Amino acid sequence: MDSLVLQQNVRMVFIVTPELKNALVTEIDNAIAEATRQSEQFDFRARQALAEIQRTDLNRAMQARQQIETEKRRMDAIKSELTAQKTQIDALEMGAEYQRGMIHGQVEIKVGDKIFDKLSAIDLIIEDGVVKEIRENDLSAAGFILPQMASNEHGE
Repeated sequence: MDSLVLQQNVRMVFIVTPELKNALVTEIDNAIAEATRQSEQFDFRARQALAEIQRTDLNRAMQARQQIETEKRRMDAIKSELTAQKTQIDALEMGAEYQRGMIHGQVEIKVGDKIFDKLSAIDLIIEDGVVKEIRENDLSAAGFILPQMASNEHGE
C-alpha cells in the first residue's frame, strides 16, 4: 500500500458580523424557548404522574419526586448554559473570530510524506457564509502525544 486516506477535523471559524450575531442570538433565543417549553411540559406531566403514584404507593412517590427534581435541575442547567452562551454572543466584537464547530475532511497520506505537514490543523475562515480563507496551522511532533507501540504476540 502506497497511500492512505485519513479523516481530519477542520475547524469552522466565523468572522463576527451583524448578520452572524443576529443569527446566533435568534438560534439561542429559539433554544431557550424550546427548553422552557419542554420544561413546562415535563412539569405538567410530572405533577399528573406524581399525583397518580401518590394514590397507590407513597414510597414509589418519594422516589419519583427525587427523579423529577433531578430532571428539573438538569433542565434548569441547560437553560442556564444557553443564557450564558447568549451573554457570550452579545459580547462578541465585530470582526472577531468565533470558532463554531468542526467538520470532517480527508487527507491523503503517501509513502514519503512528512506526516506533521499533512496533518496540519485546518481552519475554514467564513464571513457571511463565504469562505474567506483556508488556514493551515503547522503542527510539530511536540504537539502530538504519540501512543506507545504495543508489542506483538511474540514479545518483539
